[in-house]
Amino acid sequence: IADFDDVISAVFTATGDLVSAFPAEAARAMGMNQVPLLCATEIPVTGSMPRCIRVLLHINSDRTPKEIEHVYLRDAQKLRPDLKSAQ
Repeated sequence: IADFDDVISAVFTATGDLVSAFPAEAARAMGMNQVPLLCATEIPVTGSMPRCIRVLLHINSDRTPKEIEHVYLRDAQKLRPDLKSAQ
C-alpha cells in the first residue's frame, strides 16, 4: 500500500522469538501515523514457523473479497498453500 488513507486499522502478530522491536514501530516509521495499530504475540504452537510477523489490515475498498489479493512472502507461503502470493 503506497497510501495509508484507506487503512482503518492494522493488527500485527509476531512469534515469541522476535523481541527487538514492536512491528507497529516499523509501520509508524513507514508513515502509518494516523492509523490505530495493535501488536500481539502468536500462541506458541509446537512446530510453528519461527521468526514470523503477520499483518492484518482493515481497509476501505470498492473491491469485492474475490478481488483482494492476500500476500504471503517467502516461507510464510507455507502457511496458506491454497493462496498464490506475490513475492
